Amino acid sequence: MKFGVFLNQYYTPGDEFEAAGLYEQAELIEDVGFDGVSLGERHVHDEGVVEPITALSGIAARTETLDLSTMAMLPMLYNPLHLAEYIAMIDRLSGGRMHFGAAIGYREREIEPFGIDMEERSKAMIESLHVLKRLWSEESVTHDGDQWSFEDVFVSPRPERELPVWIGGHADIAIKRAAYRGDAWIASASSTTADLEEQIDVYESSLEEFDMDREDNEVILMRDCFVADSVEEAKDTIEPYLLKLYQMYARWGQTYMDEHEVEVDYDDLEEKFAIGSPADCIEQLREYEELGVDQVYVRCQFPGQPHDTTLETLERFGDEVIPAFE
Repeated sequence: MKFGVFLNQYYTPGDEFEAAGLYEQAELIEDVGFDGVSLGERHVHDEGVVEPITALSGIAARTETLDLSTMAMLPMLYNPLHLAEYIAMIDRLSGGRMHFGAAIGYREREIEPFGIDMEERSKAMIESLHVLKRLWSEESVTHDGDQWSFEDVFVSPRPERELPVWIGGHADIAIKRAAYRGDAWIASASSTTADLEEQIDVYESSLEEFDMDREDNEVILMRDCFVADSVEEAKDTIEPYLLKLYQMYARWGQTYMDEHEVEVDYDDLEEKFAIGSPADCIEQLREYEELGVDQVYVRCQFPGQPHDTTLETLERFGDEVIPAFE
């Protein structure tokens, strides 16, 4: 099983977080043996957010081996020709390390300002992915769709190799979309272990239905994680910051919180975390591995959490958890 880090993307009032701190984190993440780093996409947030394309370009220049990915962007918010150029250039700058992760999103406030109706976002995303994949692989693209039309356009230079496309989603239809249109399915950080077991079955059944090889298609899981000497120490260290994140999710109408009627309370949420001693984290991660997860991207910094605390847990994960899976 491979491991990556889903980097913090949120500024919050009164904290000392700056996007430039992600450079130091990425360099450490590479040094201690992680396989990749990823950033998500957000818009129109009071807290402030890290823009993923620009940030990943900077990280590409400061690392040599890490996979770089978006987890996940909202492709329908962009002109596909522009977006294809941005992603292809990061792939070129990084020596072929870029992976494009996409999702349809759930927050109306950050989708409709871009001219995309919430009811139409799924169709727009599918059209965008279709055009993007063609632009990354074909010498000339002509397309006449509902959202975009192009005649004899192309991207140059194109990505160094066939660019992996990861697709996120929680509902069965989204998981089937990932199987049919992508190279990997991104499982939500909100999925419980029971959810995952059912969702992986949907994904693998969909791959079989579409006559695709499971070995060529991955399950990528996002997980909130923190390594300390014990569960109690980990909880005491990160609970205020972790719950701040879920308070933000609740305010934005995050799907999982609504569907499961979960309160912003540690006891209600703890099943979704891998925290505690290295042995505790290894035990939980083994369970995901046995379910069929191929990669886990851990989120170790939450809104307002100090930079030094984040560096310490990343180093411990690399030194004391990753070796158990080698």
